Amino acid sequence: MPGPAPLNCTYAKLNHESLLHLRGPDSLSFLQGQVSCDTRKLDASLALPGALCTVQGRVVGDFLLCALGEHHLALRLRRDVRATMAAVLAKYIVFSKAELEPDREDWQVLACWGPSAGAAVLESFGAQPRGKFGASVGEGFALVQTDDAGQQFELYLQAGAAPGLLQKIGEHMDAGSEADWQALQIANG
Repeated sequence: MPGPAPLNCTYAKLNHESLLHLRGPDSLSFLQGQVSCDTRKLDASLALPGALCTVQGRVVGDFLLCALGEHHLALRLRRDVRATMAAVLAKYIVFSKAELEPDREDWQVLACWGPSAGAAVLESFGAQPRGKFGASVGEGFALVQTDDAGQQFELYLQAGAAPGLLQKIGEHMDAGSEADWQALQIANG
C-alpha cells in the first residue's frame, strides 16, 4: 500500500536568521518600554512583529517576538544584527528581573511555505497556528504563521528537545533554499 501523497510545500533552514532569547519574570514588561510593539498582547497563540529603535528613532533592527514558554521569549531577527540589538538591550535590562541570552545557538529557524504548508505543519507537529502571526508552541518548538492565507510559516526548533522533528518535516515537505524563502518574502512585500 503506497504512503500518503507528498504535500505541495517546501521547507528551508534560515541560516541568516537567529533567535535572541530573554528569560525572567520581567521579560515582557522590560521589552514594553524598549520596542515598538505592545508586548502586553503577546501570548502563546500570538507572535508580534516589531522593531528596536534608538532614542533618536533610528531602527536598530526589526524582529518577530514569540513566547517560547513561561518567562521565556525569543526575538527572531537577522543574525547580523543580533549582537547589536543585544548590546542596546543590555544597557537597560540590568534594572529588570530578566536576562538576555544573546549567544544561544541551540535553536534553529526554518521556514515552510506552499499551498499545503498548513497541512504539513499540522501533520509534522500536531499543531497549526491560525491567522497572520498566529503561534503554536510545544515542547522544543514554536510555529508562527507569517501570512494571511496560511501558506507561510516560520518554525523555531530546539536542538535535542524534539528528536525526530527534522525527519518528520523532511517526510512531509520538500527541501528548498533560504534564497527561495527570501524571494517569496520580497515578492510579498
